Amino acid sequence: MRKNLKRNWLTLFAISCFFFLLYGCGYHLVGTGNNLPAHIKTISIPVFKNTSSQPEIHRQLTSAILQSFISDGRLKIAKKEDADLVMNGTLSYYNKRAVSFNSQDLVADFIIEIEVELKIIDQIKGKVFLKKKLKNQWDYKSNNDIAETETARLEALEQAYIDLGNRIVSLIIDQF
Repeated sequence: MRKNLKRNWLTLFAISCFFFLLYGCGYHLVGTGNNLPAHIKTISIPVFKNTSSQPEIHRQLTSAILQSFISDGRLKIAKKEDADLVMNGTLSYYNKRAVSFNSQDLVADFIIEIEVELKIIDQIKGKVFLKKKLKNQWDYKSNNDIAETETARLEALEQAYIDLGNRIVSLIIDQF
């Protein structure tokens, strides 16, 4: 009887230690918690500036980043004057480069590269919350049909925006 009681206490102790270590180390599922200070609940994302060589693509980038925050749902989108955080961004670099060629020496694959500069201001505390440069790239196939190749380029650019938007959400909310 005493032996069973001792074994039950040891089992209970081991299970308690396991849960203490599991939850004590800050483990959580991505997208369910956040590492933000308690006062940060909203974000404003004005249209990014564009200093890259490609005109007008900053609007689609801004839309994709907004959509990433809306889809995530942990920070609410607000007007600049009502937001806890304001994300000021600049699309600072765009490049399209050929990376492979077919047997006729025509481009078979391209890579699109983009870089953004972020400066996120905590309006409650009046200080910079985060300042960072992020790069992203996406590849696409080329063929003899110019319209299909351009469609592939635009789709690759959209995927690069979505990926970048998700990275920014993770960087701000999960802080990794």
